[in-house]
Amino acid sequence: MERKELNELMDFAVEFGARLMTSGGEIWRTDDLLHLIFHAYGIEEPDIFMLPHTLMISVQPKDQEPVMRHKTVGDILVNMEQLTQLNRLAWEIRDNHIPVSTLKEKLHAISIHPPYPRPMIICGMAIALLSLNYFIGGGVMGGVLVAIGIAIAMGTQMYMHEIFPVNHLLLCGISSFLAGSVIMIGYKTGLHSNPYLLMIINCIGLIPGIPLINACREMLNGRVLSGGLLFMTAFLETLAVACGFYLSLVIFGGVL
Repeated sequence: MERKELNELMDFAVEFGARLMTSGGEIWRTDDLLHLIFHAYGIEEPDIFMLPHTLMISVQPKDQEPVMRHKTVGDILVNMEQLTQLNRLAWEIRDNHIPVSTLKEKLHAISIHPPYPRPMIICGMAIALLSLNYFIGGGVMGGVLVAIGIAIAMGTQMYMHEIFPVNHLLLCGISSFLAGSVIMIGYKTGLHSNPYLLMIINCIGLIPGIPLINACREMLNGRVLSGGLLFMTAFLETLAVACGFYLSLVIFGGVL
């Protein structure tokens, strides 16, 4: 492979890997697919190093200087449609000898936006939690408070960072505090008698489920370091959610 083509392949690989990780892909999956792509172009032993927010790739061509790429990976914004299309692209590269010069074009053709608008995603979560509220006996007003709380919380998480940058852990705490405040206002005005039940229901919609699952899968695949870091990040996000609900209890006079 010529030097120019190798540089193009490395640029593609580091961007592909970063997008795979931010859309919810596990580190072991990213590693496997990157090796699949490099093998398709005759590169058998790429050096790939990954942590939850770091991706480094190095290739040593014969009788040439090594080529290295590094990319900082952002927070996980789960996008299963993008994850599926990236998986398909990797297998397409393996099965069809696609020219390196067209790889970036194919990658950019995959939308980074979820296939559904954010209001629809929020409504879908609200409907799911309404169903849970119904099955555990939360009542009609409980369902209304749960739906309003999760809509405000998810809306805050989705839109606040576009207004001004906020630390993700702080954002988790703010969103759960707002949801808890809605529930506690309903409790104080006599709309519902069990705010703790409603907070538990809302917690289910706010805890980082996929990062927790990915952390467990990483450790089961023998990647203890990356799995442990993912688990710690997900645990801190869950703790921030719990602290937000607790703060709303304290402010509105709830008793644990």
